[in-house]
Amino acid sequence: MRHHQKPAGGGAPEPISVEVFVQPGFSEFELSSILTVLNYANRISNTVAFGWNVVSDVPGFVTAACGTLARAEPAIFDHALADILIVVGGENCDPKGWLGRVRAMQRHRRPIAVLSDAATAYIKAAKAFDLPVTTHWRDVTLLNEEGSYSALNTSYLETANGVMTCAGVGFTPELTLHLVAKHLSRNEIAELASLLQIETIRDTAAEQPKGTSFLTNMFNPLVEHAIRVMEDNLAEPLSTTEISQRINVSIRHLERLFQTVLDTSPARYYKQLRVKKSHILITSTKMPLIDIALACGFGSTGTLSSAYKSQYGLSPNRIRTGGVFRDRSDTG
Repeated sequence: MRHHQKPAGGGAPEPISVEVFVQPGFSEFELSSILTVLNYANRISNTVAFGWNVVSDVPGFVTAACGTLARAEPAIFDHALADILIVVGGENCDPKGWLGRVRAMQRHRRPIAVLSDAATAYIKAAKAFDLPVTTHWRDVTLLNEEGSYSALNTSYLETANGVMTCAGVGFTPELTLHLVAKHLSRNEIAELASLLQIETIRDTAAEQPKGTSFLTNMFNPLVEHAIRVMEDNLAEPLSTTEISQRINVSIRHLERLFQTVLDTSPARYYKQLRVKKSHILITSTKMPLIDIALACGFGSTGTLSSAYKSQYGLSPNRIRTGGVFRDRSDTG
């Protein structure tokens, strides 16, 4: 059932207004997911049920992480608030640009969702130490390294004080469905999900998949099991013998499986996982390198540096001092 505001003089109800806040380096995937869901919702409802504006604290043409340009209107503190606010994640989320807007929406008790990197920035800025919050799983470790967030978890969506923190990325279409659902009939929601080819709308309280081993249709089940054992033991690496024992196969069979499925050895794959974790901590935190080395199963900064340089071409110190890149594409 729709909850559109009817004009005083009768006629068609006003569209539900959705404001999508972006900043340079925003995720074009998240933006396009939101707008696609809203566009399809209008199609199936045979009316303009939803209207939307893309806004920014740096209005004009805003460049996304992969170079896409979005034309954004200015967002001025608490002026012309929409019915729904969604803050898109991205490489350079600065809460100073949108936190005031979030606060204004809170005062008016209107729905607010902050996605992935924006959720991480919000959790820090709001000092949400004891609030139920979530973000993309890759950032949970980073947040816990920087502070004690007792109710931080890896569900897809959490709500606290009227603000929805969300994993974003691939969950964005379902988040948008969640936001518009109360304005549509059950049949319209089912039709909308069908048009979007969403076979199952995931429970917002469900756990996010937190590594390659959770992609259950990608690998041989034994390889999946082995990778999950590795991902659960990055700080204190297991030997190939111990991994083979935990999944109940011979070392020889495990080696053959990895070579066939992944074209590498279990030991080499395990080391790559640990280096990738170190890359996230090196580029996204200020943790001392010795602490990063220990957290990723390397006995010293020298051992970490050698493994890191072999995979990324530069030393951790060079990455940090030169600010060479903040690549998150290989972290899920």
